[in-house]
Amino acid sequence: MANFAPKSPGLFPLVSCGPVATQDLYAVGCVAVGFLPDSLTLTWTDSSNATVAASDAVATYPSVLATGRYTAASRLRLPLSEGKARQPFYCRATHPQGTRVVEVSNPGPSNQPLTLTLHPPSRDDFEGPYRNSTLLCQIRGARHPTDTVRWLKNGVPFQNGVNTENWVAGTLGSYVTNSRVGVTEAEWDAGTTYTCQVGEELRNTSKALECGCKWKVTAVPPLFADIFQAKVAKLTCKVANMPTTEGLGVTWWKENGEELPTKTSPQVLQANGLYSAEGVATVCADDWEKGEVFTCHNAKAPSIYVFPPATEQLSQRELATVTCLAKGFNPPDIFFRWLRNGEPMPEPDYVTFPPIPESQTSASYVTYSVLTVTAQDWGADNIFTCLVGHEQLPLQVAQKSVDKASGKPTAVNVSLVLTDAASACY
Repeated sequence: MANFAPKSPGLFPLVSCGPVATQDLYAVGCVAVGFLPDSLTLTWTDSSNATVAASDAVATYPSVLATGRYTAASRLRLPLSEGKARQPFYCRATHPQGTRVVEVSNPGPSNQPLTLTLHPPSRDDFEGPYRNSTLLCQIRGARHPTDTVRWLKNGVPFQNGVNTENWVAGTLGSYVTNSRVGVTEAEWDAGTTYTCQVGEELRNTSKALECGCKWKVTAVPPLFADIFQAKVAKLTCKVANMPTTEGLGVTWWKENGEELPTKTSPQVLQANGLYSAEGVATVCADDWEKGEVFTCHNAKAPSIYVFPPATEQLSQRELATVTCLAKGFNPPDIFFRWLRNGEPMPEPDYVTFPPIPESQTSASYVTYSVLTVTAQDWGADNIFTCLVGHEQLPLQVAQKSVDKASGKPTAVNVSLVLTDAASACY
């Protein structure tokens, strides 16, 4: 067995504005991660430095060993009026390797929107005799939501085939429910867009949005008429089979490395429901006639895939490995972050490999990040999210999530400001 050196804990806040059973309670928490040895005490004080000692107000959960280090958590729960009057609260982690203190406040329900994750249908299900599958929308809320779950098909509400479970109380006062709807292979292949909506929050999915189709890039030589009449050569680079042209970048280059001003045309809808666009640059006819070489480069956003742990690994009931694959992107500069239920996870919990070319002749790259958690952590009602940053992604950031309940990933484009704080929202 490997030897691990003693290490002080990292301490992060956990916030939930709802209770476990009623809506009259105030709840916050904290989690200590990555410490060794397993000798940690978590205590709470309020804004006046008074200790919160009531046994019914503080619950500290047993520590868990993961990848050679321990993790522990504590929850503070008070009557709503008392909690608001005494906040902010301070969670103190006392450990032989050092003491950490973190401030935790509960902003209330107005700053705690619902979290929706929409899981696309499984292609394997379509192979069955009925040629249908299921869309899963999982909703998490800090309080028991009053809004119902609505499904829309191409923007039109529908109810046939919808099955929504009752809300279930989770940890730290959160609530969770699953809503499912059947989808046929014909509807999915036709490009139907499905929407899951609760209140103002919504998520969309369709075959085009989830498509892993291979882009087709074609360099079109200039027309003789342009060269003869205008004495210029128009270089056209056509990119086809794209589910979206958001973030598309097309650039023409000279052989000497000089970048040419390139204009990208508006998107054009193809017969297969995907899009194409063109990048056009203009050079002097003399440069073209002299036989100079011009190259078209298209910057591409990554296709992102998240894979749950293998059944063989889970059967050992020790660790669970979640893999996030990014492929088909260019330039190779990319980053990964992992989140658990929306909260950033410690970097030692995952390993990211450097990008490599997809093939010897390919202009695109592939890489992956591997997250390791305990089997117990995977078995709980946790959602693990792989967040990927790349300059060609819409809003430069995208994410895919997976959990035990679905076993299938869901994709959502997000806009955020990355910070070093584990309490960052997204």
